[in-house]
Amino acid sequence: VMSVSFKLAWRALRQNLLTTWIAVFTISLSGGLFMGAWKTKQSVKVAFAQSAGGFDAVLGARGSQLQLVLNALFHMENSPGNLAWEQYEAIQSHPGVSEAYPFALGDNYLGYRLVGTTSSLFAKHEWKPGKKYQVKKPGRIFSDSAKEALVGAQVAAEIGLKLGDKFHPYHGLEYHPDTKHEDVYLVVGILEGTGTPADQVIWIPLKGVQMMEGHDPAAANFISGVLLNLKGSSGLVLDVKYNKQGDRATLAWPVPAILSSFFNRFAWLERTIAALALLMALVGGLIILATLRSTMHERRREFAVLRCIGAGRSVVTGSIIWQSMLISLAGVIGSLLIYLFLSQVFSILIRSQIGVNMGLPFLDKTILFTSLGILVLGLISAWLPARKLYCSNLQESLNPHG
Repeated sequence: VMSVSFKLAWRALRQNLLTTWIAVFTISLSGGLFMGAWKTKQSVKVAFAQSAGGFDAVLGARGSQLQLVLNALFHMENSPGNLAWEQYEAIQSHPGVSEAYPFALGDNYLGYRLVGTTSSLFAKHEWKPGKKYQVKKPGRIFSDSAKEALVGAQVAAEIGLKLGDKFHPYHGLEYHPDTKHEDVYLVVGILEGTGTPADQVIWIPLKGVQMMEGHDPAAANFISGVLLNLKGSSGLVLDVKYNKQGDRATLAWPVPAILSSFFNRFAWLERTIAALALLMALVGGLIILATLRSTMHERRREFAVLRCIGAGRSVVTGSIIWQSMLISLAGVIGSLLIYLFLSQVFSILIRSQIGVNMGLPFLDKTILFTSLGILVLGLISAWLPARKLYCSNLQESLNPHG
């Protein structure tokens, strides 16, 4: 019975090929958009949290905590201002601070940011639990007192900087050919890729930014901020000290909560895409329903003849259900293909623009439930035509004018 029903369904699909492909495409697009939007949002959120460089907090000039985090850890936005060197010394000596690395911004090379910091960041800090920064051999970490540079893996790959190369920095965070500094920096190391924004910048000694030719000599005693790791509940104490009572600096803490609030701003976009995908899924269901009703109308006499020669009602109604399920199954496969395509595009864009490596798990509950939802939609779409066919009168079906 199942074999006969399947063959009847397959023949019907081939006879209504255009309508079948329209239904499959509509369902695939709706399912792929929904899975792509949902999974990309989840994965980007996780990727940003894992790409924070292993830091709990950032101390910077008075201003927005989000701007401070994006600027210090993801090398986006402009620096909200400067901190005096004394503020770095004060927080470094605080008993609740386990790590403190100063950093300074203000220059670029061909549009890639130069970040000044201390060599201890690369020698001691774990950007991920159990993982320190590694320099490709035979390179090394820069010396704090020399005009040397450590190049992020993505920068090296994109503009071809290699060990032993020399370059002139340019003033500002955006590249302008007429703002070239006289200073010359030597590339002494290329960082191994980390899949974090650290791959997207060129690291130089802190003094290199502070004392760069053409910079205001008065700025030599200032930094852009401090990257921090805190002990126990010291974040609460420092939050009160800097954010509640102080007025000279901002402590961006805790970093995961700040990033989470950032993504909550885009909840409306997620809901809009989900609503659009649902609407397209309903359209796909209606197309399946219309296709099945059209099939019934065109082949009602054929089904009636089959019943006359011994085929049971279950055979002909089963063919309707098979037809719907085959369209839905093709829609599931199409949805997964579109999801994979969209995820790869988003992953490449985010990696190139922000430096965050976005891994997308393929099989999980979202993918499974969406796929099952499409199959259930196919069953629902088949129910009314199948029921009508099952209850149809044989004599009426054989009537050529019926």
